[in-house]
Amino acid sequence: MGKHNLFNIKGLDILFCFILSLTSCTSGNLTESTYPQIEVSKLVTTNSKTYLEVDGIPFPLLGAQIRLDALTLCDKLSIDQVEKYFAKAQELGVNCVQIPIWWNLIESQPDQYNFSLVDHVLQFALKYNLKIEVLWFSTNMCGDSFSYLVPQYILNEPGKKLKRDNNGQFWNYYGYIYSLKLDDDWILNREKKAITNLFNHIREWDAKNGETHPVITAQIHNEPDGFIRWRMDQYHIRYSDTEPLSKETGWSMTLKAIDEIGKAVKMSTYKVVTRTNIVMGNGITGFYEFSQAKPSDIFTLDGIDIVCVDPYKTHISDIKKEILAYKSIVGNYPLIAENKGAYPNTSTLILAAVALESGYNIYDLSTSKFFIDNTNNKEEVDHGVYTWDLKEKSHTKSVTKILKGLTAAAPDLAKVKTENFAAFNIVEDSPETVKNQTIQTTNIKIDFSTNNGALAFVLDMGNYLLVYATDQAKFDFSNGTISKIETGSYNSVGEFIDGGAPYQNATSLNTDGCVLYKIEYTSSSKLTSNTSLFIGKI
Repeated sequence: MGKHNLFNIKGLDILFCFILSLTSCTSGNLTESTYPQIEVSKLVTTNSKTYLEVDGIPFPLLGAQIRLDALTLCDKLSIDQVEKYFAKAQELGVNCVQIPIWWNLIESQPDQYNFSLVDHVLQFALKYNLKIEVLWFSTNMCGDSFSYLVPQYILNEPGKKLKRDNNGQFWNYYGYIYSLKLDDDWILNREKKAITNLFNHIREWDAKNGETHPVITAQIHNEPDGFIRWRMDQYHIRYSDTEPLSKETGWSMTLKAIDEIGKAVKMSTYKVVTRTNIVMGNGITGFYEFSQAKPSDIFTLDGIDIVCVDPYKTHISDIKKEILAYKSIVGNYPLIAENKGAYPNTSTLILAAVALESGYNIYDLSTSKFFIDNTNNKEEVDHGVYTWDLKEKSHTKSVTKILKGLTAAAPDLAKVKTENFAAFNIVEDSPETVKNQTIQTTNIKIDFSTNNGALAFVLDMGNYLLVYATDQAKFDFSNGTISKIETGSYNSVGEFIDGGAPYQNATSLNTDGCVLYKIEYTSSSKLTSNTSLFIGKI
C-alpha cells in the first residue's frame, strides 16, 4: 500500500471516526462526539513543489516555540501568566506557535481527561490570531521516557519498561528517566486513545468557538532518533541483563510508535498534517551512529506526512544543505522544525530557508528561566529570540522586520519555487551594510542596492511581483513592462488587500522599509534563473 493510501479509503475513514468519536471527552468524563471529521490541513504538490495548505489556503510555517511544559512544570507559571508569551509571539510576527501538549497533562489517571490548559491555549491562539502546531510529548522525548510527560500509571505497569543503566535517575527538567517499550501494544493503545481524545476535543472546542481551526499540524514525538543514535549506547538500554536490544529492533519500535500515533491523529475528528522532527545528521542518508536507519524511513510511514530537521546551525550553507537534502524526498515539505532563536543572524536564516522552499520555526520564543538557572552554560541553554523575561535581544527587531514581509506575502510565499524567489543580501551569514546585486528569475531581471543592510526579496508570480525590503532599498527591473504598482498584504483567506493609493509606474522602485509592494508586469522573454546562487556561499 502506497504512502497514505490507508487514509483515502472513505468507508474506512467513516468507520474509524465513528468508533474513535465514542472516546471523546472533557474534564474527566467520556462523552460521545457529535461532530463529523474535518480536514484542516494537508500537503499539496504543485509544479514539483510541496507546501502546506490550511483551509484551502497555502500556508508557510513561520513559527516560534512556546515551552508550555517548562513554563508550567519548571517555572511554575499559571496558565494566565503564560498568556503574555502568546502576545509576544504575535508581536514578533510569526504566523504560528509550537506548543507542547504532553500525555500526562491530559490523562494523569486512566481514562480521566482534563483539557483545561488545552482550552486556554486554544483561546490564546484565537485571541492573538496565531495557528498552533501541537507537539505531542510522550513516550519518546529525544530517546527517553520521562515521568513529567508520561502518566504514572503507564510507568507503573509491570513489564513495560526496558532496562537502562540510569533507570529512574531524576532530571529536574523532565522528572524521572526511563525507557518504555515503544512498540508495546498496550502502551500504544493507551497513547492512541489519549491523542484521539485530545484531537476530538479540539474538534468540539473549535465547533463551539467559531470554527477557526486553530491547530494546523501535529508533531509526533520529539527527536525520536535520539533513542538509537545516542541513548541505547550511552545507557546500555536492553530488554534485560540477559536479553540485549539491537539497534535494528530499537529503530523498528521507534517507527512503529510514531506511525501508530500519527494514524490516530488522522482518524480523529480533527484531521491535520502530521510530522516528526529529527536531529541533524548526514542529510537524508543513514545516520552516522547507525547507518541502517535514515530520515526517509519516517517519511514512508502512513501516519506521518513530513519528516523535518532540527539543525541548530548558524551558517546558511549548513541550513541550505539540510533543506536541499530533505526537499529531495519527493512529496516532503523540508521544514526547519527547530533552530536556535538566539542566533544573531536569525533573520537571514529565515529568509534563506523560505527561499529554498522550507518553513522555519524558531526555538524558542523565550527560554525557561528554570532551564537557564539550572545549567552551567547559561548562554548555550538560552535559545530564545527574547530574553527569559520577554525583553528584546539585539537581533529581535531584525527578525520582526523580515517576518512582517514574509507573512504579508504568505500564500504566494508558500507556492513559489526557488527559481522565482529572489532573495537579496543573504550570500553572507549576516547582511552586508552596503550591497549591490543583480539576480534574475525565470521572467524578470532585478538590480538591487542597499546602503543600510536591508534584507529583501522579490517573488515572481508570473504576471505580478511581490517586492519587500526590511529597510529602504532600490530595485531596478528589466525584461518586462510594468503596468501597476500598489502596496498591501494578504489576509487570512488569501485575498490581497490594497494598502493605499497606487504608485507611479516605473522600472525603478525606491522602497520604504517593511512595506510589501505588488507590481503587475508582462515579461518580455524567458530567462535562466540564477536565484539559488545567491543563497549562501557557493
